[in-house]
Amino acid sequence: MDNRYEAYAYADPIFYDSPRRWGAQEEFAAVTRPLPEGWERGDLEIWAVVRPTDVHLPSQGWKIHVSSCAEDAEAVLEQVYDYCLRERVTFKFLRGMPILQMQNSKYSPRGSSGKFCTLYPLGDGELLRCLEELGPLLAGRRGPYILSDLRWGEGPLFLRYGGFAERHCQNDAGQRVLALEDPEGRLVPDVRGAGFSVPDWAPVPPFVRAAIAERDAPQATTLPYTVERVLHFSNAGGVYLGRKDADSPQVVLKEARPHAGLDQRGVDAVTRLHQEHDMLARLAGSPGVPELHELLTVWEHHFLVQEFVEGQSLSEWLTAKYPLIHPDADDGAVAEYTREAVAIVDRIEHVLKAMHARGVVFGDLHPRNLIIRPGGDICFIDFELASPVDAFVRPALGAAGFTAPRGYTGPEIDLYGLAAIRLWLFLPLAQLPTLDAGKGIELADVIESRFPVPPGYTAEIRRMLAPSPDDGRTPRPELGLRRAETQALLSGPGADWPAIRDSLAAGIGAMATPDRDDRLFPGDIAQFTQGSLGLAHGAAGVLYALHVTGAGTDPDHVRWLVDAARTRPARPGLYTGGHGVAYTLDLLGERDAALGLLERLAPEDPDSPPGPDLSSGRAGIALTLAHFAAVTDDRDLLDTALVHARTAADELEKEGPSSGRRKAGLMAGASGVALALVRLYEQTGDHVLLERAQTLLELDLERCVTAADGTVQVLDEYRVLPYIETGSTGIGLALDALLVHHPASPTARFRAPISRAAEPEFIIQPGLFNGRAGLLGYLALTRPRPCPPGTGHSPRPRTPEDAEAAAHRQTSLDRHRRLLALHQISYQGHLAFPGDQLLRLSADLATGSAGVLLALGTALADTPFLPWTGATGAARPGVAADTGRLRPAPAAAGHA
Repeated sequence: MDNRYEAYAYADPIFYDSPRRWGAQEEFAAVTRPLPEGWERGDLEIWAVVRPTDVHLPSQGWKIHVSSCAEDAEAVLEQVYDYCLRERVTFKFLRGMPILQMQNSKYSPRGSSGKFCTLYPLGDGELLRCLEELGPLLAGRRGPYILSDLRWGEGPLFLRYGGFAERHCQNDAGQRVLALEDPEGRLVPDVRGAGFSVPDWAPVPPFVRAAIAERDAPQATTLPYTVERVLHFSNAGGVYLGRKDADSPQVVLKEARPHAGLDQRGVDAVTRLHQEHDMLARLAGSPGVPELHELLTVWEHHFLVQEFVEGQSLSEWLTAKYPLIHPDADDGAVAEYTREAVAIVDRIEHVLKAMHARGVVFGDLHPRNLIIRPGGDICFIDFELASPVDAFVRPALGAAGFTAPRGYTGPEIDLYGLAAIRLWLFLPLAQLPTLDAGKGIELADVIESRFPVPPGYTAEIRRMLAPSPDDGRTPRPELGLRRAETQALLSGPGADWPAIRDSLAAGIGAMATPDRDDRLFPGDIAQFTQGSLGLAHGAAGVLYALHVTGAGTDPDHVRWLVDAARTRPARPGLYTGGHGVAYTLDLLGERDAALGLLERLAPEDPDSPPGPDLSSGRAGIALTLAHFAAVTDDRDLLDTALVHARTAADELEKEGPSSGRRKAGLMAGASGVALALVRLYEQTGDHVLLERAQTLLELDLERCVTAADGTVQVLDEYRVLPYIETGSTGIGLALDALLVHHPASPTARFRAPISRAAEPEFIIQPGLFNGRAGLLGYLALTRPRPCPPGTGHSPRPRTPEDAEAAAHRQTSLDRHRRLLALHQISYQGHLAFPGDQLLRLSADLATGSAGVLLALGTALADTPFLPWTGATGAARPGVAADTGRLRPAPAAAGHA
């Protein structure tokens, strides 16, 4: 689970939304307090910014952060507010108490945790004055230690050299990040990690240098263990593997930071660590419980030392064993997995009963907290949410999908978690019944039909995960209407494309919020950081899918996008920026608005040039400019497109394949640039572009591995990925574009194993970029079909092998379409789908209903897929395909 999603799930029970909207429930009075003359207020998402109108800040420098606990926050803010107005210092602060608590929660980013107020002093003199005057004012106040900063004195003040203005550059991985300017005038990443550091070239005032020296001095107390490895980090602290001395057994050291790692009640990590110590002591000797060693304090941090439990987590076990992630799972493998999974459930239940008999509720039962020892025994870990039955305190943290609704209490909390594990072991979709209470019964039915589970196995799933009148959870009225009808649209043996299209379009339309100016359709959390207009996560992508599938677009929604494109700040990019918006507007008949936006995007920011990628960089810009060059007959636009594509290719070829810093795949890797080069070849006939496209594809293919099942997938650290965004099918889309013109390319050997990678039975997410819809769309787009005219190829006679391959492909397409029903959640009686992480519904192209609509249209009605993927029709006059080496082709009669 990506922990960033938690904050965006609080504001609304059905859609991801801005933490600011959620936090507005309890904003500080200072947010709306009238300012004196000469001051102005600004908004920066979760921050309120207050600045004097006559003060002009530098772009970077030393800033002061103020930390605070929730109970002191109002008083701290009042003191900082009054001081900054009196001294005319620009400052910002978190807008409300819920946001402060979220920033300090267990799974918030460690680099930003603890920051409540930020002051931007002008120069070293003002910096020192603020520190010396604010320090006594805030003496005795408490707050989390800000890990990215240098602490000043013993109070809640911290220092860091960083950006004052928001500027961006690309890091080594090709990601757009906040930037600083080095002495040579280059923008470099403003690293905001979980440790204090200062750029080598940054000016360090003498008083700051003295504070750094004091910080680096030897500590009076040290940890009496040698840390050998980090097992896990969270904002609560680290979990480490270590030992006392060379002859001692390995132990786990669990760290807790004071005032940090808060749960939803505001309880900090230290309090929970002491609770964990007490529960381990109470359960000493009980089966499936780690041995307790000691509790100690070093500096301000607390450490719990316990037995290191060897083995693999239940999550790791499922990843290694689950049979349905392969293209064709045979009955024997499914039966063997079923026997092992049921036996594991029995062992978990045995340990849980023993724990309850000792008067303890575990409180946090989920797959990562269960270890399978080498001999097969189950051991529970992480007892920080455990509680005595006779003094039960409901956990205020928990893993999505495994946390019981509010109506459950005491041991029922654990029984709910066990029922969710029963479901998850066979269909790892435990988040769905949390979103839609009726999905538990649907998924239990699927388990019984697909796996040979023993009679009664799903009874607890049905009893615990389905809603009931007395558990405090009732179905949301918007969800589950016409559940059987919407499910049948996808799961039946045949597909009624017009009915599917219309239902998806109606669901998307029902989600629209044209009255909001920050977004038109709900989508992934990225729309709050990348913007809500683009193809991937914004209005353009949804309208693109509705338009190309023939579903139709609401004129009011098109007008919303036109108005937003004219008034919002524009940044480059096909999928995450304005270029994709301009392209979509042109498709929708709004060429004047499209060209106006394109003109605003034309000047390149010299401080933050685009990267090479398709999503936000030069490859996507090149494709967009090439489109407008064709429709407006503007040769200058085509020349600029070629410059962008060649520059992107130069950058990637210079890096080579071995660095592994950039992601592979269509959106972020070299394949997106390869696709742009192929399309520009089709427009210009320049064979050098085609040669370079092959070179770039090879860079991405070198990042792939052949799995044991024969599929080719991208190796991403410890995972293999088949998906469109950063996986092998995204590479496959660019590969197919190349093979139209160069079928004898040595890269052609990857086509079949990439296609096989798109055929697994189970996919955890339904979306287009990283889920089942993307694999469905890839298989549909790349299915065998007659050669496009003008490619220099004549259709060869159809063979029995061709018929067999076509039948196999159709079987895979049908299965993907039917299995999309696993994820569908009817919204106001129409088809709808959850976004990434499955916690909330999404309408966007990358993760939600629009992407599913686009893929199903390609599969069921041959409507277009993603822009510039698939056969483009005719090559330019005089351009023929090359069956051997690439070379200029003579003009041929009959080319379109």
